[in-house]
Amino acid sequence: YWFQGKAELSSYELSQARYGEMRNGEAVLIFVTEDFSSSKQVKLDDPSKNSDDAVKVLKMNATRKFNTGIYPYSMMESVFTPLDQNNYPNSLKATTSSQEWCGHTFSQLNLKRNKYHFSGKSYFESEGDEEIDVQKSLLESELFNLIRLSPDLIPDNRIF
Repeated sequence: YWFQGKAELSSYELSQARYGEMRNGEAVLIFVTEDFSSSKQVKLDDPSKNSDDAVKVLKMNATRKFNTGIYPYSMMESVFTPLDQNNYPNSLKATTSSQEWCGHTFSQLNLKRNKYHFSGKSYFESEGDEEIDVQKSLLESELFNLIRLSPDLIPDNRIF
């Protein structure tokens, strides 16, 4: 089914905790396969020109939209999980953004040298701009991709 130029779209009613209350909204999950650059960690425009660098991934885009009673929130997350789990057992990249009337934030994880490099950008002083390396592990959102690739890929010996 994958690599036919089509995507899986699933829409859900959302209950999102924010400011100490549950908020109602909508969540949408979009899954599609792509050719991804293992070195640049971006979608390849022309995989035939970069075949040595190309990794086939399942990309999940997850959106959440809800109101806090005063203003709307819009959140999006993207996770890029290689189909070849033998050579690439962890997602190569994950990004998250959040937009609301006060400002917006963006974070990105890139798998580099057996660790995730975290880069965060925020409108808010307490969060500011941040760059750190964190231990490689199974990402919570990566589970959605592994379920679609093959449920037996979900390891039972990792700490969540």
